[in-house]
Amino acid sequence: MKSFYSCIDAGLVVPQPIQHLAIRDKAQKAGGLVTFYGSEESKTLKTQTFIKAKLQRSTGLDGVIFFSLHQFRYGPSFNFKLLRTILGLNLEVHFAREGVSILNAAQLDELFPFLISVDYTTRRDQDPSWAQFLSKSKAL
Repeated sequence: MKSFYSCIDAGLVVPQPIQHLAIRDKAQKAGGLVTFYGSEESKTLKTQTFIKAKLQRSTGLDGVIFFSLHQFRYGPSFNFKLLRTILGLNLEVHFAREGVSILNAAQLDELFPFLISVDYTTRRDQDPSWAQFLSKSKAL
């Protein structure tokens, strides 16, 4: 049975018990159990330094399950560097809310267009100035 580290999203307003349930369900679907858990502090959401350090010094893990892809979007761009670092530790990466699993660097490369699209469209939809740009471009 696989052993997973659970990392809830401290930046979302989804209650932590709900996040834990979703992550536990994802762990079971991936053939394992959550054996450790934690989350970033609000001051480290953008850099994800807590999870990176924790995974680098933890042993006996098969992977990490994040509640959401959104956890990689708190910085100025999607944090592909951290994903590659985690995969380089021979750990699987799963996202409970989206049902996405990345088991190796080749899968990350395949999912790259999807992840960039999710990041881009979400940032676009959250930025009110984007709507102004679209209205101006329709007038052209």
